[in-house]
Amino acid sequence: MTECPFTITFIDPNRKGHQRTKDDSECAARRSRWQRSPFEPWGNFNTYDTMDLSYQVNPPESWTEMTRYGRFDLGGEKYSLGNFVYVANDRSIAQQKVTDRDDWVAYILEIRASDADHVYARIYWMYRPNELPPGTYDGTRIARGRQSYHGTDELIASNHMDIIDVFTITSKATVEQWDEGSEEIKRNLYWRQAYDVRTRELSVQTRPSLRTTCGATPRRTRTGRSLDVA
Repeated sequence: MTECPFTITFIDPNRKGHQRTKDDSECAARRSRWQRSPFEPWGNFNTYDTMDLSYQVNPPESWTEMTRYGRFDLGGEKYSLGNFVYVANDRSIAQQKVTDRDDWVAYILEIRASDADHVYARIYWMYRPNELPPGTYDGTRIARGRQSYHGTDELIASNHMDIIDVFTITSKATVEQWDEGSEEIKRNLYWRQAYDVRTRELSVQTRPSLRTTCGATPRRTRTGRSLDVA
């Protein structure tokens, strides 16, 4: 995987055990940013009411000095803010596969670039049930991988923010939110539950009887690609 020079720090103004001076607070306020979550899951979290969060990109100056863009072109495909995308990882690269089953899935929040060779996307990760971090809480119990109520193509939305090099993106992904009151059967990737990275909590909801979906996974080939931003 391509190394990215940026990292994300989550800012929790209510965290305990940390004494801050006035200067510390003012400095953090200048550098931190607020992200409203694009995801509104069914159910609730035990700790926070929403998935909105305050964050800081490190190093902040290098990030803000780059130009913001609304889209970029990669290998003839246009990618924009709000798109879901497949992202290559070490496992999928090693397998040199032609399906997207092992690629990670992400949602594009922001695009910045210093030139055509240095283009980055700030993203939220979408989790497959078996990808949830150890110690994740589903209500009062520990979530342990894929459960019987999870559909084949089910993802879990999150506010796990990261920054990636856009050259790790392999293709667009189609991801829909499933309304549990709907009778519609999803033929693409879908999500209904969400994960809060700050507390490792899943949104709690009543488990309906789930009709497992078996949507086909898009196929693609890996080719040489060029990139433009706009």
